[in-house]
Amino acid sequence: MKKQKFALVLSGGGFKGAFQVGALNYLRENWNQIFPEAGPMHFDIIAGVSVGALNGVMLAMNKEKELNELWELIARNGVEEVYTSPFIDTKAQGEEPKFSFNAEVLKEQFLPDFQVKAKLLDGVKMLFSKKARQKFIEKTMEDAASSIGSHIANFRNIADNTPLYEKLKKTVDREAITDCQYFCGFVSLDDGAYSSVSSERFIDNKDLINGILASTAIPIVWNPVPDIRTADKRIRNSVDGGIRNNSPLGDVIRAIEDDPEDNVEYTVVIINCGTGSIREQDFSRSNIFEIALRSLEEITLSEIFNNDIKHFMRINELVCQAKAAGVEVFKEQDCPLQEFKSLLIQPADDILGNMLCANEALIRLRMKHGRQKAEEAVNAFAGNGVPA
Repeated sequence: MKKQKFALVLSGGGFKGAFQVGALNYLRENWNQIFPEAGPMHFDIIAGVSVGALNGVMLAMNKEKELNELWELIARNGVEEVYTSPFIDTKAQGEEPKFSFNAEVLKEQFLPDFQVKAKLLDGVKMLFSKKARQKFIEKTMEDAASSIGSHIANFRNIADNTPLYEKLKKTVDREAITDCQYFCGFVSLDDGAYSSVSSERFIDNKDLINGILASTAIPIVWNPVPDIRTADKRIRNSVDGGIRNNSPLGDVIRAIEDDPEDNVEYTVVIINCGTGSIREQDFSRSNIFEIALRSLEEITLSEIFNNDIKHFMRINELVCQAKAAGVEVFKEQDCPLQEFKSLLIQPADDILGNMLCANEALIRLRMKHGRQKAEEAVNAFAGNGVPA
């Protein structure tokens, strides 16, 4: 009889990650009914990007209690448990982010040191000379434009994830990851390369924390992480791993293929925060941030991950069918493709709200929906990746 092993794949999705926590809670509570011979819930391989990297590292450290406590804090206190922003109303209770562009915020961001320069004599001249007034206005506008230009050149993000970073420093301990392989994925803006790094390949705990922070750093929203050291290389200016055509699903498959243990059978559990369905909205009057987030998060990132899932499920189904017919399917390297038992948990279309929004009602809904969809997936689970 083959030894049972389990791998977990966690997608990105910002505060939609509460869906994953709800699903994981259901799995843990019902694990022995789903897999009677497996013992308590345990994953041999965990891989995640974005919020999946955050949820995943907590599981890898066996800190399920602390993971739930983190999301309870977010439910009670909202997004400020993770980020602050002068441009986003972090107190908003809706399902969409509210952007704020009042004069005070804009001045603080782009004209923080700007002062109108006028001597007393200049003021007297302007009282009696239209030409002097016009010259003063032109000079003031030039100075303002110069100040705005210099600050825009250094404008890199609309929000600050320092609250998340402080939580990671208090919680993440690389030495606590002892009985599983943990991978988080991120992309360097410098060379565009996607890196999937296991916990032991980071130089130290700080680098692991920076790797997780980078994996959650949605471009434009949060600042890229400037420096991450790994055993293989030093990686600069890293952001959310989901922006490349890679997903933690591929990372898990490679880790399974590298498993030196013989006579094992893997079940791959995939918890996706999206479905690939794009909600129709009118963007004719949207601002630059809304357009960027719509293009990147709702369209690009969800499409990449969902394409990977569909590709995996289709190939796995074909391999299972071929095996049933006594046929073996090979990869390019003359290596036979493995079949996997797989359990896919993902939400219904258009129910989880915007990834940047978190309030008690939304977090509760997401966790409840995660439990519901986990139960549905388990009830349909036939043990070969094909619904019963």
